[in-house]
Amino acid sequence: MSSERFSSKVKDQTSKGLLRLKKGFSDLSTVVKSVGKKVNTPTPSSPSKQRNGKGNRIRQNEVLAPDVGETHLEGSNESSGSSNDSSNISNNLKSDDDKNVANKSDLMTTGPTSRWSNWAGNQTANPAQIFYPETMKELSTIIQRAKIENKKVRCAGSGHTWSSSSVVQEQDGFLVIVHKMNKIHPPVHVGGDVWTVEVESGVLVKELDDYLRNLNPPLALASNIVLDSARYGGILSMGCHGAATHSRTLPELVETVKILDANGQLNVFSKATDPVEFSAATVNLGLLGIIHTYTLRIEPLFKLLVRDTFPLLTDYLSSPVRDGPKIKAMVEANDQTEIFYWPFNTAGLDASNDYLWIKQWRRTKDLPVTVSPKQRNFQKMLERLQTRFGNQLYEFMAAHPSSTPFLCCLMYSVLMKRDDDEALADEGEKADEEVLWVPDAIHYQDGIDNIKCLDMEMAFKVDENYENVVKAWSYVIEQLYQYAHRDQFPLNLTLEMRFVKSSQMMMSNAYDDDPEAVYCMMEILSVANTKGFEEFSANVGKYWMDEFQAKPHWAKMWEHIPGMVPYLRRDVGGSLARLDQFERIRKKYDPEDMFMNATFAGLLGH
Repeated sequence: MSSERFSSKVKDQTSKGLLRLKKGFSDLSTVVKSVGKKVNTPTPSSPSKQRNGKGNRIRQNEVLAPDVGETHLEGSNESSGSSNDSSNISNNLKSDDDKNVANKSDLMTTGPTSRWSNWAGNQTANPAQIFYPETMKELSTIIQRAKIENKKVRCAGSGHTWSSSSVVQEQDGFLVIVHKMNKIHPPVHVGGDVWTVEVESGVLVKELDDYLRNLNPPLALASNIVLDSARYGGILSMGCHGAATHSRTLPELVETVKILDANGQLNVFSKATDPVEFSAATVNLGLLGIIHTYTLRIEPLFKLLVRDTFPLLTDYLSSPVRDGPKIKAMVEANDQTEIFYWPFNTAGLDASNDYLWIKQWRRTKDLPVTVSPKQRNFQKMLERLQTRFGNQLYEFMAAHPSSTPFLCCLMYSVLMKRDDDEALADEGEKADEEVLWVPDAIHYQDGIDNIKCLDMEMAFKVDENYENVVKAWSYVIEQLYQYAHRDQFPLNLTLEMRFVKSSQMMMSNAYDDDPEAVYCMMEILSVANTKGFEEFSANVGKYWMDEFQAKPHWAKMWEHIPGMVPYLRRDVGGSLARLDQFERIRKKYDPEDMFMNATFAGLLGH
């Protein structure tokens, strides 16, 4: 399709979008000027004077945890008991003996209001009841009630899971929302640069980041996900990852897990006591019970040199033999690497003209931070405004698919501060570099939540020279343009990939007996309600499965890919044996399948 024909075809459809673009950036400039001078936050080196008894800063409105020396929570080795009277259990839940609650009716929602949907809107549920517990005792009480009423139990956090993991229906299940389970215990200094911190399952990424960086000394996790509005119970139990190659997936930072089983009893899992059960409990998919806390390994706050480049797609990801070793060298030289492709980012529907966005992170001790807290907050405000406005264009794009190439190109030019193709060519691989504290460097884009999207991701082991990485990437680009020339645009947000070393957690999609194996985490994202994304992503996922033995990210879309469950239950590389081993452990803590749902039943042979 020629660019002239395309421009004519979408002129009417995009006129409103262009007017919104012009008005949006005008409004953006006005707002930024009016509030830019008001932003001011403390630096990590100058924490607030408000502290607890151990010298650690207390977050405003934080509920203080028990003393560090208290290794067991109250009642952690006891069942809450069982009653034959379901109404008594309900009353016990509402009594809230452990903590004052401003509005006790928030603890549960019943009847026709018991409807839940995930953040993206692609999953919905109508459970018999939705609970909002605040204490471990309340969790145990919910489990006892489910046992009496023969109900299933699933949990949800911020809803950033695209699979049906949290879905339970009215006839058979309770849904537990863990938002109020957000206590952060004071960190414990293990020795040297190693610390640990125990967090309840409902703690947000941002909450922990802010808490740790304002301690004395400031602390941080070695790796994290980009999104700071997700909660650790879901992040860790579903095997999520960042871009830090050597830190592996986030569950590798876990020291202990505390889970309430189907009897309402608290079980503590650690590598020291039972490494096999610990492996199952860390990435547990919510199938061993309700997660109470994770204890994470942390370290002193550190700095990252962040380097952004925008090379031609064809310079890095077109020839497997030539470009695979180039990608390998890049990954091995960095602490973290992430590569993006924004579809149709130049005019003419020709992939050979398109550009990549490559982000590289390296630790640095000597270089000073180049962005002040005030500047970073200003940037984040700008990013939130950009994504709010950008979402309007993306919604327009989803409703009018033929506008996709034009609007993608336009937004890339504006948001990446590039005026035209000539300017891009002149700039080449010129790098934008910043030195940031690790939370600011990892959470490099604020306001992601403003753009609701669909996401399919899979992991595969890279070969010796990363040639399979180039092949897997190139297939998506080829399919994208084949669809485009048929006037179909199912991919409109991004194609991206990160690289992490293998995991030892048995249900991780990056599990490998070789600790030095590297896995490529490749994903495609489109705006919610994009026509054809499910078909397109299923085709891509099937290709990655067949060609590279890829495995799905449990929190992303995977159930729609043809033949997925039989594929995962093949006895290849001990995978079926691991599934059976996980099932035996699961049955030990949930013999009546209280925590099982349709998402994982087939996977585990039910």
